[in-house]
Amino acid sequence: MSRKGAFKSDDLDDIDDLLPPPPPPAAVPPTLPTPPAVVETLRAVETPEPAPAPKPARKTAARSAPAAEPAASKRTRQAPARARATQSTPEAHVASVVADALRRLTHAEKQQRGRGRSYGEVVLDAIEQFETELREHFTEQVEAKPKGRLFQRVDSSRPRRRRHAEPPVKIPLAGIISTDVESLDLLADEWHAGSRSALVDQALRLYLAEEIAALASEAEESADEGDLEAEAAV
Repeated sequence: MSRKGAFKSDDLDDIDDLLPPPPPPAAVPPTLPTPPAVVETLRAVETPEPAPAPKPARKTAARSAPAAEPAASKRTRQAPARARATQSTPEAHVASVVADALRRLTHAEKQQRGRGRSYGEVVLDAIEQFETELREHFTEQVEAKPKGRLFQRVDSSRPRRRRHAEPPVKIPLAGIISTDVESLDLLADEWHAGSRSALVDQALRLYLAEEIAALASEAEESADEGDLEAEAAV
């Protein structure tokens, strides 16, 4: 036996009357038009203007200003100059006949032994050999003064000028180390020679006496031959 429903279809038509009425639809606010100024502002914010390209740096200042030179390169360039100044060959001025005798001696030694002494070596040998004579020679000159006078009239602290018949010749004192050069100058002061050149000239005159005499003899012979030729021409 089938069971019938509790409600009939006819009764369902009136169910809408029993339910509460639906709520009214929400009110949509009206859309207001956007002002033109606001629109332009929004566009500017959304699409920012591109940043300007950086200007190229000026190069004129870099070209005009000289590049700073490292201190090390300055020292490197100045070092050779100082080395040349400290390592320069010492010199002395002697009479021309002394220079000729010295040149002849060293040339003869080179021809005989294949190697001659340097000028500086000859000077050192001459001073060592005639040390006593040189000391006495310059001491006598300093102590000499006219008798019966109250004043010496000679200033031994100032170098005396030597008189030469011919201009003196400058010779390099090669072969002498720096310490020996200092000793040479100290001896010139200690012995009152007046200068290094005066000491060297006198030392070589004593040491090269034979060579100087030979040169003087040759000069006389040459002069005599010139006179004979002149007389013959007349």
